[in-house]
Amino acid sequence: MPRVFLVNPAVTEFGFGLITPRWLFVLAQATPADIVGDPILIDESIKKFDTSLVKGGDIVGIGITTGNCAVGYKIIKELKNIGAQVIVGGIHATIFPDEPIQFGADSVITGNGEIAWPRAIQDALDKKLKKTYIGGRVPGNQLLPARWDLMDPSNYMAASVQTIAGCPENCNFCSVWVTDGRSPRQRLTDKIIGEVNQLYSMGFRYLLFADDNFNPGTLGRIAREENSVKKAQLERIREERLIFFEEYSRSVPEDIYAFTQMTSEITSDPEYLNAMYEKMRIRGVLMGVESFSEAGLKSANKQWNPSGDNMINAIGTIQDRGITVLSSMIYGLESDTESSLQSARNFAVQSGTDLAQFIIYSPYPGTVDFARMTDPRNPNKKISLLYNNFWLNPEKPPVLIKHPNLDGPTIIKEVKESWSHFYSIKKILTRALNHDWNLSKRTWYILFSLAFKFVYVIDGISADSVRSRRPTKLPFFLIKKGVALHRFLARRTVMQN
Repeated sequence: MPRVFLVNPAVTEFGFGLITPRWLFVLAQATPADIVGDPILIDESIKKFDTSLVKGGDIVGIGITTGNCAVGYKIIKELKNIGAQVIVGGIHATIFPDEPIQFGADSVITGNGEIAWPRAIQDALDKKLKKTYIGGRVPGNQLLPARWDLMDPSNYMAASVQTIAGCPENCNFCSVWVTDGRSPRQRLTDKIIGEVNQLYSMGFRYLLFADDNFNPGTLGRIAREENSVKKAQLERIREERLIFFEEYSRSVPEDIYAFTQMTSEITSDPEYLNAMYEKMRIRGVLMGVESFSEAGLKSANKQWNPSGDNMINAIGTIQDRGITVLSSMIYGLESDTESSLQSARNFAVQSGTDLAQFIIYSPYPGTVDFARMTDPRNPNKKISLLYNNFWLNPEKPPVLIKHPNLDGPTIIKEVKESWSHFYSIKKILTRALNHDWNLSKRTWYILFSLAFKFVYVIDGISADSVRSRRPTKLPFFLIKKGVALHRFLARRTVMQN
């Protein structure tokens, strides 16, 4: 019987990972183990794939993004020389389903793989493998839990659990709403709770809710929806989420905490924000600030996001509730100038956000921006791509665009200076002391800030599989020690009280 492998390609091997690649363990769940046995999972951010383990006729599933597809294509070539049957899926394959075939793949799955993957395996066993399988957008009640029993928990610092799929927004720089839809799909409560309790039993105390938008149906978002059908849908989603939060609170241990992604519109809905903190125990969020200026937000098609002092107030509201904000800012939007980037750097410090990342604008396939830049009928583009098929070029520079106001070296300089300025020892200590935190949280924050800068400078927080720089183990050591100290001091405080 052929064996089944699932491979998460990575640009660089780290030996450890911050967050589990969720898709790998979800497709392991979808693998028909009663027919082919448990799949063999390979996460190259932990250890490079030894293709000599594969024999002719074995079935290999490879998940690719735009950032790691070139590595995946190299693996395909090695596997085809062995005689394996290679099936490729992931965001990049969904956008460009013909490209993996051109690089030697036998088949491509577009969209979600929960239903299509087992069909492809059966067809491969029957020697009837099709070129393409349409996975589509699987309904929330059919989104599978992960096979965490196949994971070595010592390899990762946090595990990823999905609670909802899709995002109702349509930001120009984002492909999520294109590939995963604008109609949020809530997963079944018992599946989510089952995963969290399993991970807790494996020793995890920190999770990532791997939702592209944890708050798709807040009061503010509902209020600005003009379509009556969509408005009713968002109202239903909001009620479902609040009911789910209550059940989650009753059903999982109190000492497991989470980080997630959300929009600033959470501040329009105090009930939802309170439930995130109290019921879901969310203690940190990645929030897309993108730009502090109205012109920058217009470039991103995110005018509903607050700008200037209004964004500062939003960040303050969230952090006053006890949730650390990681503000994400994009450098290189159409309206940006050298002066505006310097202002953004200062504004980030003044905003009071506990964490920040400054990332270089990159128009990825599947986004509105990429479509405009590659459309020959659009000759009036103010920003243009410098490299066609840049994802296939391992020597590509960090800046992929020709900007009307900025050259590549200037964008890179401003990004580096922003990281150095925000994460200077003085600024970190000032932020730690400005909060009404106990010693354990201040210590954790200082260690985490230093580690975050070491790991994510320039790139920003992203999947381990697409980071090209191999960091030392010091940042991960700092995070682990900070977490351990935080938990020790917290327990001691409880005992003393």
